[in-house]
Amino acid sequence: MTSYNSRAVDSALAELIAPLGGIDGFVGSAAEVVLKPNFLSPATPDRATCTHPEILRGVARLVRSSTGASRVIATDSPGVGTAKRCAKKLGLGENEPFAVENIDDGVEVSGDQAEKFHHLMLSQVLRDAQVLINLPKAKTHAQMVITAAVKNTFGAVIGYEKAQWHFRTGRDPLAFARLIVQIHELVKPKLNILDAVIGMEGNGPGSGTPRPAGFLAASTNAYALDAVLCQIWGIHPQNVFTLAVAQELGLLPPLQQIEIVGAPIETFKPHPPWELARPMPLRNMGTPNWMIPLLDRVMSLRPQIQKEKCNTCGQCAKSCAAQAITMPDASSKTGDDKVPLIDTKTKCISCFCCQEVCPEGAITVRAGLAARLFGLGRTRN
Repeated sequence: MTSYNSRAVDSALAELIAPLGGIDGFVGSAAEVVLKPNFLSPATPDRATCTHPEILRGVARLVRSSTGASRVIATDSPGVGTAKRCAKKLGLGENEPFAVENIDDGVEVSGDQAEKFHHLMLSQVLRDAQVLINLPKAKTHAQMVITAAVKNTFGAVIGYEKAQWHFRTGRDPLAFARLIVQIHELVKPKLNILDAVIGMEGNGPGSGTPRPAGFLAASTNAYALDAVLCQIWGIHPQNVFTLAVAQELGLLPPLQQIEIVGAPIETFKPHPPWELARPMPLRNMGTPNWMIPLLDRVMSLRPQIQKEKCNTCGQCAKSCAAQAITMPDASSKTGDDKVPLIDTKTKCISCFCCQEVCPEGAITVRAGLAARLFGLGRTRN
């Protein structure tokens, strides 16, 4: 698939869902279907930051062709702005086959239902949807390695609560991954459709480079879908934190048991390899598990500001729950003082929320000295 032409999208979606039993098997008699796109921030479709509007339209048309679904809505909790602002920037208007709604105030999920992470505020619309269809975008991610079907459901967390949960889970990406998996299990989409016609490589998930990947993929199991994307991109699933946690919990089926219908995955493997936003985690490399946290610290990934791109908008500081970013004095005109200062020694927890929301793509991932000296985790030769 090479374009987002509406006829091509409709045809591809129908062909994609057919082996899963067709759309009627998911919608049934439900009066309302909720679509969960990736609305990271207000961005035009050419930037590949958000789920493409034609995928939203195509899925909504497919849903409306079923016997139920008198109402179709799309909602998300963006890192910047609102769902309606994102939709407008994508070119979505008033007469779409679905309605865009800003995220609701949410409902607290606590006690046993929230397992380890108590008092989660999740969107009630997403959590209680009769039918939830997850529409992620295939992108790289500075902390989680990739963002696809599983990570996309983190959008059920309300507003700036996202940054707070990054802070609460601290420097351990596996702890954050466990939170994401828990949230995914709470909202549990019935169907996951991955927009990988054009994905994002490099400085993802918000400031990377759009790159054709040429496919759509769907599954009822988000973990299996993400694992197949990893195989296409040449990443071992154990190197993706959410999938490592899913395997630990018995949620990810063995790779050899994942049935793939359609073109062989080799058809879609990118050349040169897909460029990641960060060095590869030191997992699945014959390293004893007890050494991995130590080696990850040696890698010492930190956000880094590119002075020539920064316009001192302050979005990075607003998103930083650790309060590790100080904005420059208004009178500063030269040198380092004219860009935000990140306290990477004592406050920064490497959650990369700042990198994720920077509208100018001015924040990138800086690997530690050991990683740079020995080439650990290189993603492109």
